Amino acid sequence: MKREQKIAIAILIIGFIAITIYWFSNTKKPIPKLDTEKIILPKYNSSIYQNVPEVKEYIDDIKRLLSQGKSVLPLNSSELDSNAKVAQKILLQNQEFLSDTRSNNGKLEHNDIMTIRPAIISAMSKETQKICKNITCYQATKYNFVTNTTTRAIVDVDNKKVLQIDRYRDKQPDISQRLKKIAQAIALYSPEVKEVLGGTPKLKDMSMANVRSSVNNSPCENKNHLCVAPTFSYHDKEKALWAVIDLTDMKLAIAKWAGLGKTTTPSCIAERTLQNRLIMQKYCQQNNHYESMGWKFDYRITGSDGLEIINAYFKNKEVIKSAKIVDWHVAYRGLGDVDTSTESIVAGRRIEYVKGKNSDFYFGYNDAMGCPMFSTSVVLSFNAPQIKDIVKNNKKIGFYITQDFRNPKWPMACNYRYENRFEFYKDGSFRVVGVNKGRGCGDNAVYRPVMRIDVFNGDEEFYKYQNGSWQKWLVENRDFQYKAKEYYQDKYLYKIVSKKRGYYIEPNRGQFKDNSRGDNATLFATLFKESEGAEDLLTLGSCCKLDEDGVEQFMSQNETIDKKDIVLWYVPRIKNDSRKGDEYCWADTVIENGNLVIKIYPCIVGAKFVPIGDK
Repeated sequence: MKREQKIAIAILIIGFIAITIYWFSNTKKPIPKLDTEKIILPKYNSSIYQNVPEVKEYIDDIKRLLSQGKSVLPLNSSELDSNAKVAQKILLQNQEFLSDTRSNNGKLEHNDIMTIRPAIISAMSKETQKICKNITCYQATKYNFVTNTTTRAIVDVDNKKVLQIDRYRDKQPDISQRLKKIAQAIALYSPEVKEVLGGTPKLKDMSMANVRSSVNNSPCENKNHLCVAPTFSYHDKEKALWAVIDLTDMKLAIAKWAGLGKTTTPSCIAERTLQNRLIMQKYCQQNNHYESMGWKFDYRITGSDGLEIINAYFKNKEVIKSAKIVDWHVAYRGLGDVDTSTESIVAGRRIEYVKGKNSDFYFGYNDAMGCPMFSTSVVLSFNAPQIKDIVKNNKKIGFYITQDFRNPKWPMACNYRYENRFEFYKDGSFRVVGVNKGRGCGDNAVYRPVMRIDVFNGDEEFYKYQNGSWQKWLVENRDFQYKAKEYYQDKYLYKIVSKKRGYYIEPNRGQFKDNSRGDNATLFATLFKESEGAEDLLTLGSCCKLDEDGVEQFMSQNETIDKKDIVLWYVPRIKNDSRKGDEYCWADTVIENGNLVIKIYPCIVGAKFVPIGDK
C-alpha cells in the first residue's frame, strides 16, 4: 500500500471517530416520560434571574428612572410608530395621567407604559367618539405594579390633547413586547424548566408568552402581581409544560404539566397574517350599520370584548343598547398539592391555580377576543364579520351576524377558537350565542363565556318564574339555572319588561337543535353603570374559582334595580369532551381519503329572548 493511501485511510478513520464522538457528546437528552399531573416548584433562589440579560437591563432602566425622580418606564421606540411617539410624549407630561404614580407619602411607584396604539372605538366614551371621528386618536395603557392599577388614556395626536383617562383598580393590561421577551427569557433560563425537559428548551417551542395567568392563594390569584404563562407543547407526548412567570418579582413562580389530549394535528400549520388593516379600519375604528326584516343596528369589533351589537331596534322600538361576550374563562382540573405562594406566567398567559375541595385544584386563564391589531386580546378576529340567513323548512325566518376569533395555530393544542353570534328573527326574537370550537390545552376543561346584555334604556323590571308565578327582583341579584325546578310554559325562566315592551328569556337546555348540552348558566341582574362594561372591559374576575364568575364585583347588596336601567350578565358553564363519538368543545385533525381534515365538535350556548308583546 502506498504511503498516500495509508495517510488517506488514517484521516478517514480519525474523521469517523471524531464525528462519532461529536454526535454522542452533543445528542440532546430525550425528554423524559411526562407526568400529566406533575407540579414543578421553584427550588433555586429567585435572584438567579437577575443574571438574565433582559431582566438585568430592565431593572437597571427602572433604577435609572427612579434616580431621576421619575417612575413611569416609557416604551422603547421600536414598539412605537410616529403617532405613538407623540402620544407617549404628551402623556409623560400630563399631570392627570401621572397622578397615581406616587404613594400617599410621596414615594415613587413603579409604572410601565404597556401599549400605545390607534384608538379603538369601543374604548371611547360617546363624547370622545365624536371628537375622534375626524382626527387621529391613539389609546395608551399604563400599569402600576404597586397598586395593581391599569390606566387607559385616549390622546388627540393632531391637537396634542388628552381626551379621556380611565383607571381600573385590580385590573391588568396586555403586556408590552419588552415584558413578553423578558417572560420568554426567564422561562428559557429557568433551571427547573431545563431539568424537567432534560435540556434547554427552544423559543420556537414556546407559545402564549403574553397571556396573563394567576395562582390561587398567591400574589397572582390575589391580582397583586402581573403574571404570564409561556407554554412548551410536545404533541408527540400529548403534554404541555406551563411555565408561570411572575413579572412583578421577575422569576419562575411554578411549572405544571398538562395533558393535550390525543391529536394528529401536524406540528406546523401555515399561519395567515392577522394584522389586517382593513378589518381594523372598517370594524374596529368605526361602527357599521345593518338593516333587515324589521331590524336595524350598529356593530363593531372591540379591543377585548369580541363582536358588539349596539343600538338595535325592531320596528323602530329600541331593544338592545349593547350585547357582547366580554371573556371566556378557561379552567382545567389537576390533582395533587400545589404551592400557591407565588405567581405564574405561561406563554404570556397569567396562570391561576385554585385549590379544590379535596386533593384537586383548578388552573387556567381568561381569554379575551378582539381586533387583529392593537388589541389586548389573545384570540384575534379572523376575517370580517359575516351576515347569513336563518332558514327553516326552506323559508327565511331570520338572519345572524357572526365573528370568528381564533389563535393563529388553531386547532393545535393550547390554541382556541371562539365564535360570537347574534341571531335575529322576523318575530322580534333574538339570541346571543357563544360557540367554542376547541381545542384548548386539555380534555378536562370548564369553559365559561361571560355575556353582557343590556336591553331597553331604563324603567325596567326583572322577574324569575318560581313557585308557579313571576317573582320580581327589587335589588341586584344572581340566579343559577341548573337549580330551576319549573319553567313558564316549559320554556321561560326569566323575563324583563319596560313600559313599551318585554321579553321572555329562554335558557338553552338543548332544545334549539344545535347539539348543545345546555347552558347550566348563572344569571346576574345589575344596575347599569358606565364603568361596568359600557366600554371595553379588561379581564373580568377569576378563570378558575368556579363559584365566582367575576360579575360579583359589580353587585351591591341593596342596589335597587326596580324600574331602573338593568344589565343582564349570562354566564353558561360547559365541560369539554374528547371521547371518541362524544366529542364536545373539541377539534382535531384526522386523515380522510389520504388528506388531513380538521374536525370540529362545537359547543353552542346562549339564551333566546322572545317578545312578550307590546305593553
